[in-house]
Amino acid sequence: AISEFILNATSDDSEDVALEACEFWLTFASLEEDVCSPEMYGYVQQILPRLMPVLLKGMVYSEEKREELMDANALDESNAADRVQDVAPIFHSSSAKRGGDESDDEGNGDDPDDDNEWNVRKCSAASLDSLANMYGPEYILPPLLPLLQESLSHSDPWVREAGLLALGAVADGCEEAMAEHMGQLHPFMMAQLTDASSIPQFKMIAALCLGRYSHWAVAQVHNDQPDILGKMTEALMGRALDANRKVQVAICSAFGVLVEASGDLLTPYLGPVYRTFVQALNLYHTRSLVTLFDVMGSMADYLGPIIGEGQLPAIIVPPLQQFWHQMARNNPLDRTIMPLVECLASTALVMGPNYQPWALQTFDGAMSMIERCLMHLSTMDDNYFDEEADPIVCASDLLDGLVEGLGANFPALLSSSTRYGEHFLGVLHNLTHHEVAGVRMSAFALFGDLARQAPTVIQPGMNELMGEAIACIDAMFPSVCNNAVWSIGEICVKCENSPESLQPFAQDIVDALITLLMGNAVNSEGHALVVPG
Repeated sequence: AISEFILNATSDDSEDVALEACEFWLTFASLEEDVCSPEMYGYVQQILPRLMPVLLKGMVYSEEKREELMDANALDESNAADRVQDVAPIFHSSSAKRGGDESDDEGNGDDPDDDNEWNVRKCSAASLDSLANMYGPEYILPPLLPLLQESLSHSDPWVREAGLLALGAVADGCEEAMAEHMGQLHPFMMAQLTDASSIPQFKMIAALCLGRYSHWAVAQVHNDQPDILGKMTEALMGRALDANRKVQVAICSAFGVLVEASGDLLTPYLGPVYRTFVQALNLYHTRSLVTLFDVMGSMADYLGPIIGEGQLPAIIVPPLQQFWHQMARNNPLDRTIMPLVECLASTALVMGPNYQPWALQTFDGAMSMIERCLMHLSTMDDNYFDEEADPIVCASDLLDGLVEGLGANFPALLSSSTRYGEHFLGVLHNLTHHEVAGVRMSAFALFGDLARQAPTVIQPGMNELMGEAIACIDAMFPSVCNNAVWSIGEICVKCENSPESLQPFAQDIVDALITLLMGNAVNSEGHALVVPG
């Protein structure tokens, strides 16, 4: 009776009533197995054939929203000024070593409608996604597939757009079963993306839907479509320079998903991709740039040293360097710089020695970033939020990327920097006792990697750095503690053949570790703390 009542309410003419009812399905599909009884599961299963058309109808934009979107499309052109939603706060996650917990605050929804309003459309798509994961293709696809066929062939483009949204929503829960239909659906999605007459909303949802079925495309490479990734890359890059900012973001996001699914299978297409991205640097604005830098960082993470081969470094690194320093000249604390620096950190790490031609400029830029942010914070009399120290954390991680990428060549890089080389160790020491935990966390990540890759660099400041690392074995700050312990471990490994150099620190290290291993650390609320690693 309850489910019948909610089903009727989900299609109520009142937006508020329909939204409240729709949230029931989302909540139900999110229940743990021990909470959802077999009876509850069975009741909802029986009404799925009647629920599917209601959810699909809820994904279609209202007439009022369509007019609003069409008006907004003009404002989303690349030559328009940034709006509030385009310059949302940007944060940086510092590096956790050896089992540390790195949180990812970034949401990655499938609905290109990027306003913050929670509405029936978004709730319907989220409910379908969750129900598909709960019930699987056996109960979802029989009632849904005829509806999808009708929607995707509809004369109204907004109905087709909702059909693509639904198609993407079931990708996770029904991916294997949908494979037999992808032979027809995949070319359809590609056509909607590349059609010059498609409205921006259609291009966006087509790109995101293609991304959700990336694993199917990868599987076809090993079957009878070896060039499918090339065709997808060409289609996505052909839309990457679209004038509409939301399309730009959707294209970059979809390509990022494709990168994660494909890995080095994308190697033959990297040259054209990077050339397109270089063009995008001159076209994109804030939000599109942030997404672009994130995707380029993912390419480094998932493709690895391949991006450092041949002419690829020369294609992409100099424009990124130039863009960085131009932004830094205009506003050295512009938070849009951080995603770019994160991208360079991943790039420098995997390119290794092939990054050498740009290493000095990168090192000086990172040190300058730390210097300027420290100066800025010093004028605030310790009255600032931790996030305002994010540029320091970001630059420290870039230095860490250089250390890991260049390895034994890092000391030579340090010597070649006339501006910052002799101050590097002092800056590192200052960061290890900075009041912001994220700064200390990244500092110890850098300290540990220096111990592994270039121990001679830290030797002159060993006493001070080890003292700070031991002092930070404090479970009140788990991530800092994790990196501090890890860095001490790396020092110990390097001292295997000269254990006497550890003698001055041995007792303090043992005392701090015993306290940690006893498991009696508690936080300010009296709850036990567990340090990963």
